[in-house]
Amino acid sequence: MNGTIDWRIMLTFEQARAAAYEALAPTWEVGECGEYTVADYGYEDDAAWLLIDGGSRLVIDGDYSCELIGRGSTFVDKRTGEIFFLTYLEAPDRFDAMTPVGQHPDEDQ
Repeated sequence: MNGTIDWRIMLTFEQARAAAYEALAPTWEVGECGEYTVADYGYEDDAAWLLIDGGSRLVIDGDYSCELIGRGSTFVDKRTGEIFFLTYLEAPDRFDAMTPVGQHPDEDQ
């Protein structure tokens, strides 16, 4: 392909969510923060999907006491399906430039 991306083979957001769930749910220790969950909303840039994931108390209920510590945010490469993690401090410009995907909850709730 001479270094160009074939846009016909890009993973969809739903495929990225399924890939993350398949890879990460079996490693999740269910505790007080609930079962591993991947939200139906997130963010994207040209190369990857940024997923909102973690325990159901965080993802569904918005309980930030269940926020993951020690692991970056979950990304899925749109072309390869590779799952990788980045923190905001590692790539603030990338995070800030991402576009919302799906119906995000109202932050005022």
